Order: sequence, then C-alpha cells, then structure tokens
Amino acid sequence: MTETSRYDGYLVFAQQGDARIEIDAWNAHATRFFATRIGLTQEQPHPPDAHSRTTDAVVFVVAPDGEPAGIRSTLARPCEPHDYLLAEAADARAGHTGLALLSRRCPTIWVVARESPSDRLALRLAAILASVLLGPIYDPVAGELFGVKTARAKLGELYIVKS
Repeated sequence: MTETSRYDGYLVFAQQGDARIEIDAWNAHATRFFATRIGLTQEQPHPPDAHSRTTDAVVFVVAPDGEPAGIRSTLARPCEPHDYLLAEAADARAGHTGLALLSRRCPTIWVVARESPSDRLALRLAAILASVLLGPIYDPVAGELFGVKTARAKLGELYIVKS
C-alpha cells in the first residue's frame, strides 16, 4: 500500500506472528469458501526480521467467479497499541461483540488497500485474509470492527462451500 492512497485500507488482524504467505493453501481456501481465486503478482517478499517494522508491499490478484478480476496491494506490519485502541473503540460502539478481545491475540496487521470506500475486491481480499489468519477486520472509513460473516454479508453473498 502506498502512502498516497486516497482511502484508508482495511486492517486485518492476524494471529500469525509474521508475514509468511502460503499462497497455495490460501488460494484453495479462497476458492472453496469464497468462490474466488487469489495469487501473487510478484515473488513473495521476505518476512520482516526482529528489527524490521514492515514488509514490502505484496500485490494480490483477486478473481471472484463471475466478476471482473483485479489487483489489490497489501502490507503486513506488527500491531501497534493504537490498532488495539481502534478495535476496542469500534467494538464498544457495537455493544462489545468480543472481536476486540480477538484482536488482542493478533500480533500482526495486514493493511488491504482499497480504491474507493466501497471497493468490493478489497473487502473480498480482507475477508479471505481474515478467514485464513483468524482475526477481525477494522474498517477505518466506517469505524467498524467485524468478522468474516459480516464481511460476506456486506458483499451480499450466501455462505456456500464448494466441494
């Protein structure tokens, strides 16, 4: 994600402690549970070492069945105290759903860039990442913290598993 992005990206909290990408497994999961294929547009960067704060940007190809494909940039970084405060405030506004507690188990954030406030491909990629990385999604535009089920509802999709 670039600094010049016009819209704040989705923050996906991740229980995985590093920026390792298991693209074959993630793509299989996306295909089965989201009717979407995902891939990388470039070679995967190396995860950060103990002294690094961020990884290089990772660009995903997102190809939902029956819809136009596109690319979306992501950036993985360690969670910061401010991230947890955002999650707690959003969860409090929603009536304490427990997602803020889940976010506290997540040492990593994946920022999914979006091209507009209603970017469906970015939301789809955020939902896929949240599903494989076992964390909630924070939308800084709406000030909302939600899980995969809500992300799917926002996309207007039924929960269908492909066999």
